[in-house]
Amino acid sequence: MRYTNGSDLVVPPGTYPPGTPLVVGSHNVTIERYLSEGGFAHVYVVRLDRNVNGTDIAVLKRVAVPDRESLGTLRTEVDTMRRLKGHRCVVSYIDSHASHLKTGEYEVFLLMEYCSGGGLIDFMNTRLQDRFTESEILNIFSDVVEGVACMHYLEPPLIHRDLKVENVLISGNGRYKVCDFGSSSGVIGPGMTGGECRKIEDDIQRHTTMQYRSPEMVDVYRRLPIDEKSDIWALGVLLYKLCYYTTPFEEHGQLAILNATFSFPPHPPYSERIKRLISVMLRENPRDRPNIYLVLKEVCSMRGVDIPIKDVCLRLVIYVASFVNIYCRNIPIAWTRIDDGCHHPIPHQQNSKPLGWST
Repeated sequence: MRYTNGSDLVVPPGTYPPGTPLVVGSHNVTIERYLSEGGFAHVYVVRLDRNVNGTDIAVLKRVAVPDRESLGTLRTEVDTMRRLKGHRCVVSYIDSHASHLKTGEYEVFLLMEYCSGGGLIDFMNTRLQDRFTESEILNIFSDVVEGVACMHYLEPPLIHRDLKVENVLISGNGRYKVCDFGSSSGVIGPGMTGGECRKIEDDIQRHTTMQYRSPEMVDVYRRLPIDEKSDIWALGVLLYKLCYYTTPFEEHGQLAILNATFSFPPHPPYSERIKRLISVMLRENPRDRPNIYLVLKEVCSMRGVDIPIKDVCLRLVIYVASFVNIYCRNIPIAWTRIDDGCHHPIPHQQNSKPLGWST
């Protein structure tokens, strides 16, 4: 989703005029102004009949849904936002309502937090001549990664699948928030047959953005799962774009993605450490990419702040150890680390050989 703060927007026909009262779930709202459109959606600033999270201003997304399949996408977005409600780096869900129209189509209202700072992409466009400093980039990226972490830490985890600068909004207090969860899903296992692979491929085509797709999404016949590591790849592309205002695979497309082949422009100059962070997220093999905890840990280290989340893998190890201690005291256990890529370290120096698992 993308919107601007401009007051000179051309309002398309069929939009609600200011002052229109509506009911969205358990909330009465009044249209304040039209904000933007995109796809089948019109977006408005509305006033609530009561404060929510300290404000009576919110955003209303009105979506014309042509069929049940598209309705499922909206259902996914609503369900995901409900599960993530209250996280500081995710656009907050307030309420929703769906209607089946006489035409056979559907109309969906989604009421959510108003991010008065607008979209990250619009902010980037104001800085075309004065690019972001590394400190600014890390501040933005830290919030985005934290928002993604709350998805990956769910049980079972959710993957966003469409992370990009266009899907980040800025709150009134300067917090960067992940939005647009219509493409989110659970882990997608590899297709075992040609038909299954084609079905996964079609779903990826409809719900993801080409320049942010990981190698396992571009070539589903590699028969690798689409999971959290696919989001890590997209975060690598997003961080590259924050630095250089282009994606790393813009010029050579799919072949470059499949081989994870890219280079860093000489300008603007950024540290080798942030380049290494990008490189480790853009490793061809998903098992070689760090998990979300390690990405955020590195970003927080570069910023000189404490990491706001705990290591979910460590939490799992503690849980398993507790289970064994309680229920399996008399059973000899041979401990070994599960080789799932969970603790792949982020290198702090150049290393031409594959790095081993951290201990």
